[in-house]
Amino acid sequence: MRTVALILIMPVCLVLITPRAVEAQVPQPVTLEAAMASALERHPTVIAAERSLQAAEARLVQARAEMALQVGVTGRASVGTLSSTTGTPTGGDPTTSHNVSVGASLPLYDGGTRALQIAQAQASLEAARASLAAARQDVVLAAAQAYFTVLRAQRTVEVREAAARTAQAQVEQAEAFFRAGTAAQADVIRARAAAASAQAELVAARGQVETTLASLRSAMAIPLDRPVSVTDPAVPALPTIAAAEASTEAVRQRPEVARAEADLRSADAALRLARLAAGLQVSISANTSVQVTPAPGQAGWSVSATVSHPLVDAGRAKAAVAEAAANLEAASARRDATILQVQTQAYQAVVGLGAASARVEATRVSAEASQEALRVTEGRYRAGVGTLVEVLSAQADAAEARVAAVQALYDLHQAVVNLQYARGRALMARR
Repeated sequence: MRTVALILIMPVCLVLITPRAVEAQVPQPVTLEAAMASALERHPTVIAAERSLQAAEARLVQARAEMALQVGVTGRASVGTLSSTTGTPTGGDPTTSHNVSVGASLPLYDGGTRALQIAQAQASLEAARASLAAARQDVVLAAAQAYFTVLRAQRTVEVREAAARTAQAQVEQAEAFFRAGTAAQADVIRARAAAASAQAELVAARGQVETTLASLRSAMAIPLDRPVSVTDPAVPALPTIAAAEASTEAVRQRPEVARAEADLRSADAALRLARLAAGLQVSISANTSVQVTPAPGQAGWSVSATVSHPLVDAGRAKAAVAEAAANLEAASARRDATILQVQTQAYQAVVGLGAASARVEATRVSAEASQEALRVTEGRYRAGVGTLVEVLSAQADAAEARVAAVQALYDLHQAVVNLQYARGRALMARR
């Protein structure tokens, strides 16, 4: 009886459970904007840059605190037979002592050292902000590029599937002609070879889809085994901008340039600090203390000055200045190199967009012409005035023309995004 009950219950359980399991495996459609948002929110590169920014903010607070009033409480208690003044044994009974006081100190003058340290920390903070902006742009760009690569691979599979069906139909036609005595066996062999080649290209194209999907998941910072499906975005609006204008805008907008400029300011502050440390150093500070116990209200104050100058240091101070000067020159050169790089990228992006736009039209015309040529060639073959070699060549040409058209379309999508990135424009608004 129990066995019969289990047999009756199991189908019901399968009905209830199976749809959920199937639903869990259904790829969730992902738009281009969703892919970029996922990268912006989850990618470890962005998270690391955000934490670096937080650390830079904390360093600036610490640097500014060095110039502010410092107030603290100090407490001391002791018991024993040692003198509290000399630390030697007293030979008497143990004694106790305690002291609690509130003290304050304020730096009055340090020759500009703390101000330069604040300037250096501020420059480091600006560099961290620029690094975060650059990281966000980089991961969003990578997600967009991976997205279009997946679309290109999927559309290529569609072209290869159509080519494989056409090649198989050609095999069947060649076999029919051979049975009818109107074609040689060599035609059948050629048709089968072409079909096998088309099938191999289809297998390679399907493998490429899986590879590009893995790259997209990585760019989105999601598990590599999560099912994902993509949808075609709208046709992009082509920006019109001169290459020289784009290069100028890139220098003004790119976070890489802002980071290089901040690094240069930090290196300049470091050089000035090194020069201060190598010369006469003067510092003045004010201090006060008020006892809480054992003499409540007893107060004292002092103003102290310290003067120091290195006399013999085996050339360490001079070497520190030379190092800082070299670092400043290197930072300046890196800034110039960054400017040159972003200018070149923007210029090339404008040129690339124009070329991509032209290729879309050219490959469209080529694909239509190849398809028409195939239609004519197949008609000639069926009429007995054409050869199978001509048909197979036309089929291959038509397939490659369609693949080129697919490539050109998604190259155009990528070119638009690349130009946006190269100009320093935000690829996606922050949420």
